[in-house]
Amino acid sequence: MDLMKKILSIFMAMMLLVTVFAGCTKSETTTGDKVEEANVEQGETEKSVDALPAADVAEQGYDFYDGAMTYGDAIAKLGPIPKPDKALQLGYVCKAFENEFWRMQKEGAEHVVSQLQDMGYDIKIDVRAAQGETDEQGQLAVFSDMINKSYDGILVSAISAGNLVPGAEEANEKGIEMVVSMDAFMPQVESTVGAWHYQAGQLAAEYINEAIGGKGEVAIIQGLPKASPAITRTEGFKKWFEDNNPDVKVVAVQNADWDRMKAKDTMDIWLKQYPNLKGVYANNDTMAMGALEAVRAVDKIGSIVIVGTDGTSEAKDSIANGELTATVDSFPYYMAQISTEMLIRKLMGQDVPKVIYSPQVVVDSKNVSTDALEIMNSVGWDGPKFEE
Repeated sequence: MDLMKKILSIFMAMMLLVTVFAGCTKSETTTGDKVEEANVEQGETEKSVDALPAADVAEQGYDFYDGAMTYGDAIAKLGPIPKPDKALQLGYVCKAFENEFWRMQKEGAEHVVSQLQDMGYDIKIDVRAAQGETDEQGQLAVFSDMINKSYDGILVSAISAGNLVPGAEEANEKGIEMVVSMDAFMPQVESTVGAWHYQAGQLAAEYINEAIGGKGEVAIIQGLPKASPAITRTEGFKKWFEDNNPDVKVVAVQNADWDRMKAKDTMDIWLKQYPNLKGVYANNDTMAMGALEAVRAVDKIGSIVIVGTDGTSEAKDSIANGELTATVDSFPYYMAQISTEMLIRKLMGQDVPKVIYSPQVVVDSKNVSTDALEIMNSVGWDGPKFEE
């Protein structure tokens, strides 16, 4: 791990500690027996963080954890999925179904369960979400309901690193297995499955470098500045050029808070401020589409390379239509399948790794029409494999 990665991982760990402390404070209002714990001095809080199931991941940072595995390496270690030896009720606390990404996650989790049901196993899954991507208390209420109903295992995709902490603490007390499926890492949950954000930034940088001929000015539209995916995707992008090609200059980094209109406004300014801009990397596809709108308005589509992140349908349709250049696709439908698989493995007693990076691939005009399953097969995904 080089110096930059060490500095970044320390920064991320400090941010996480602050969030965990905030989460513990929040527990004072939701679980009466946690008042004393929430009022401890900071030194005692740090001690309690050390005792959390994924404290070592928090210390190193999700994107830099030395025990992280790719999905391929994880299944090579774990072998086939053990057959459930009892009836299982699973839950999945999603973010919000207004976002296509989370609808695809829902479908992926339900697909794995339907496979087991078709094999004759008594397994069910209850997938619910908050009313919107800022409805933190609503999401916690969904989580608490599943815990009160004593579900055997629960997948969580927290809106923030702190809003589900009270529920995770209660689930741990009750012995309910949990797996984080993408986004907000929580040290209270032992295993996390998700995209490797740092790698996403590096993949985007390598792609843009080739697309612009290895020379020129590029810029980054960043998500929420306090969000770890935004921070690490941005750093991965910048570091790739620092390590591989100093002839490409990152001339601007601007937060647009995952917002399409803010990204468009940013791009409007850059088109005037940097007339020689050759490439833009956006931390998500929503912002990439906003940047594209600005470029379209001045009739410059094709003259500036724009790469997003996530692999949404809108982004892929735009690529197919010759507008957006590319997206780093993390395949949420298959990511949720991996998450569900890992939760079942934990319930069957397997020692699942604490961090598992799901596959992600750059999708552009060359492979946008290729079936997603075929692309996943090309990077080692072959679907859940159960014991004979």
